Amino acid sequence: MSELSIVAFNLIALATAYLYIYPKFGGNDVKRLAWLDIAVGGIALLVLAPFNWGSPRDYTFIDFDTSWWIFAILTYALLELPLFYFYVKARGLGAEYRNLLKSSVGITDVASEKSVRKQLSDTKWDGLRTRGALRFLVFGANITMIAGTIFLFRVGDNRWASLLILYIIALFVFWFLLRTAVRLIPDAPDRALDERLIQERNSVYHRAYQYLVGVSAVLAGALLGYAIAEDLFNSSDGFNYTLPLTWPQINAIFWLVFGYGYMLPSLIMAWRESARLTNVQDPSFDEGRI
Repeated sequence: MSELSIVAFNLIALATAYLYIYPKFGGNDVKRLAWLDIAVGGIALLVLAPFNWGSPRDYTFIDFDTSWWIFAILTYALLELPLFYFYVKARGLGAEYRNLLKSSVGITDVASEKSVRKQLSDTKWDGLRTRGALRFLVFGANITMIAGTIFLFRVGDNRWASLLILYIIALFVFWFLLRTAVRLIPDAPDRALDERLIQERNSVYHRAYQYLVGVSAVLAGALLGYAIAEDLFNSSDGFNYTLPLTWPQINAIFWLVFGYGYMLPSLIMAWRESARLTNVQDPSFDEGRI
């Protein structure tokens, strides 16, 4: 596809989003609008990928040449800016967006007090809080991340690599469902929880920290082992090393670390809750805490 075709497609996607999708499904909820914006942009890239994968880096944005997907993202963002401004201005959402930015002050405090209190009393998502659903989410998220990482490490420079977009969307879907299933407790500020839930949240983060330290140690050890092996068997100069990584492989590493970094507390809490439900249903069942 040419640059003009990509720009035209982005215009159609943005027009559909701002004239129908955002007003109908997002309204004045700035967090929901942010997620819808990510979804629409991701779907737009997914649709464009089969028509542009493998294209040469000759897509000109302003005065430099780049690849099709960078051109698509940059033009999408540039075209969206005025639409976003007029949407926010027409609905008076400027203060809401400023408050959202001010509240985003840390990884462990990404849920607002209002949203946590709403989730604690909400029953709409109770279908996700059964033992079977919780275990499905835990196993599904882990299998998706592991399988996605293996796939991206093995895939070459071909059309199959465009499935990266589906992998990213799947990660965000599991992240959203897991957070909802555990009522945002791992991400909640202290003021939204009682002492028992604060203790549970802190215990979850302590265990998540232990797991991340273990994984980090394995990765660091593998990197050190690679350097030692290069020195011993490949006549390295003992100082310079080359790691030949493709774009999908770089994404595999990034999304594996990013996915577990954000999902691990919710994964641990979901598994613990499924174990509690198992104990309630079958008092003879005894399962160690994760």
